[in-house]
Amino acid sequence: MITILTTTKHQQFCIDTINSVNRLNELINVNTENTKTSTKIIKIDKDTIVPTIDWNDTEVPYLFPTLKLTQKNLLTFIFYKLGNHQKAFEFVSNEDDLQMHLLIVANLQYGYPITNQQIQFLKETSRHNLAIAYNFGIVDENVAKKTLQNIYEDAIKNGKTDSEKLFTVKNYINLLLDNNLQKDAEKLVRSFITIAKSDEEKNALNILLSNSLMAQIAIPYDKIKLIEIMKLQEKSIVYLEQKKLKVNAGLLLINASEIANYQNEYIKSKDLINKAILYFKEANISEFLGEATLQKAILLYTWSKNGSPQYYKPAINTFQNALKVFKRDTHPQKFADIHHNLALIYSEIQVSEKEKPIWTAFCASSFKDAIKFYTKEQFPYQYAMISHNYATALMGFPEAKLHNNLDKAFGLFEEALAVRTAKKYPFERALTLLNQLELYWLLGNVNQKDENKKYHEMLEKTNEIFTLVDDKILLKKAKTNLEEIKKLKSYIN
Repeated sequence: MITILTTTKHQQFCIDTINSVNRLNELINVNTENTKTSTKIIKIDKDTIVPTIDWNDTEVPYLFPTLKLTQKNLLTFIFYKLGNHQKAFEFVSNEDDLQMHLLIVANLQYGYPITNQQIQFLKETSRHNLAIAYNFGIVDENVAKKTLQNIYEDAIKNGKTDSEKLFTVKNYINLLLDNNLQKDAEKLVRSFITIAKSDEEKNALNILLSNSLMAQIAIPYDKIKLIEIMKLQEKSIVYLEQKKLKVNAGLLLINASEIANYQNEYIKSKDLINKAILYFKEANISEFLGEATLQKAILLYTWSKNGSPQYYKPAINTFQNALKVFKRDTHPQKFADIHHNLALIYSEIQVSEKEKPIWTAFCASSFKDAIKFYTKEQFPYQYAMISHNYATALMGFPEAKLHNNLDKAFGLFEEALAVRTAKKYPFERALTLLNQLELYWLLGNVNQKDENKKYHEMLEKTNEIFTLVDDKILLKKAKTNLEEIKKLKSYIN
């Protein structure tokens, strides 16, 4: 339902305009007071149509100009808001700039190329819309990331109102997040959040801040940050549910469930994700349902690792359900993420000795599917994580006939350490060194020279851990290793 917010002076004009089209009045409310019952509002002010900003991602993020109040302009904009672009074009002339705006929006929405003529039109009319066209459109003149950032920053600087500036900020932050510039995104949103006035603006900025913070989460988790993110998310979920924007709320519920999971609040996490799944089922959106299913699978897996092993098999089944949506050819990254999680489950689940070979085969296959996407060149951090986890899993595999699992594990630990340098990832490096030290105790020696070499490597790697972290648990493990290694010296000599 669309609401036309008008003055008493223009109320009858709006009603007559709507009644000129059969049954259009069933889809439009005309109010002289803002009751905030609708998220789609057309505002009439001083003989003009003032297009309102869509803060809820239900339209292309395009800024339309203020229009002269005429019957044709009003009907054009009504049908645009209804999503009926074809009907909207019936009320606008070829000479009118409004037609060019509608053409550009239609091209953006349906994936048609943005012409050079349209790009030139945007350069002359709106820096915000130019940024949107370069960011989301198919254009001949592709621009560098830095150039696009400059266009966004110029649009923010020259925005006509605070609302327009905030709307550009909103889209610019999403660009920064897409390019892994999370800290820049957080800094930008914090610098503008205080000028947000309306509930819609405040909610949009709160979501952006929570997304910027969430993108920076890393092990070990910062509990204070997790609390801040959860508070922002809960506030926005309530707002979206009150606006009956259940799909938007569902997307945020997925993130909130993930944060609750990090906080070890598993019951809360389950309730949040189940609500998201319900919303997506009601809306019949399979991809979003897949996202929610994936998050539920991660929750069940986390639950399994923390004292509830009965959830391992339900977690496997839920991950398999997510794979029905996220296939290798359509969603390769999600496909890899799911197989990484499955590989971990296959390596951890307790099964009989008779069943173990088939589970380890599943495990190896899933690790290979994950690492096939997360290559060292394109995704070094993820590559190191998967290599580390695969190596750790191999240490528990049954003896193989065609190759040595322990030698393979050692090589994978070395691959992980090549990425997890002391400067970039000290905590992760310490974890890998500790797990590799466990492997050293399992490896055999060919001769005394081999023994001496292994002893010095173990000593060197253990001592390095003390320079990397101040985590008490990791340091205690390193100290225990050091004591055992020193005992080894007497046997070698």
